[in-house]
Amino acid sequence: MKLGKGQSKDAVTLSERTVTEQHTHTHTGVPQSHQSDLSCTMMTESAEAAAANVSSKRHATIEITNLTNNYCLLNPNVFLESGETSNPPQPTVRPLKTEVCTFSKTSAQATGSVGVMTYDLFERSRNDYTETLAVMFSVPWDYNLYKNWFAVGIYPKGKECNQALYKEMYYQKNPQGFVREEANGSGINFEGKSLDIRATMCPLGRAIIKLEVWDKLLTPLSQQAC
Repeated sequence: MKLGKGQSKDAVTLSERTVTEQHTHTHTGVPQSHQSDLSCTMMTESAEAAAANVSSKRHATIEITNLTNNYCLLNPNVFLESGETSNPPQPTVRPLKTEVCTFSKTSAQATGSVGVMTYDLFERSRNDYTETLAVMFSVPWDYNLYKNWFAVGIYPKGKECNQALYKEMYYQKNPQGFVREEANGSGINFEGKSLDIRATMCPLGRAIIKLEVWDKLLTPLSQQAC
């Protein structure tokens, strides 16, 4: 390294060592290799930040947090009954990661943001897809007639993401394989065979959905403590 004016060789050596340490350690002092999952999760844009960048008056921003140790969320599929994709879903949501996507109303049209999204659940210990995660969302244009609704569930692997799935999760009177609720900020829980899902949604036109995927524990989801 070329010395600057008034800069000693010892100072340069110290500077180089500091840069090297910054590349190998996080601000917590723990080696970066030991915190790769956590650091990437922290760097992901939050749902609130993503929603703030969308100008549309009707949109659904979905934040998915994978809190499992053995599952990856792969191969996202989207069906939109109305609206368009503003920020597409991340191709992979790895264990202990959070990802965000946004769906908004169609420009210059009086429509809402309504549809369904699925992810394949890949179990790493089996090296195979086991089930399909689905989330339905409805952010209507006219709040005089409709409210925000959302649903989450787990289906057998290979479940197609299409209009039939959207209608099933939105209209079916006796939900099977999913839970549905009018959005008011409160949470809904779905208990699957191997995984559990927790989710919330706000009732606003610029809606945010937060979804967590959990490993199945021995105690019921309602009794689990963090």
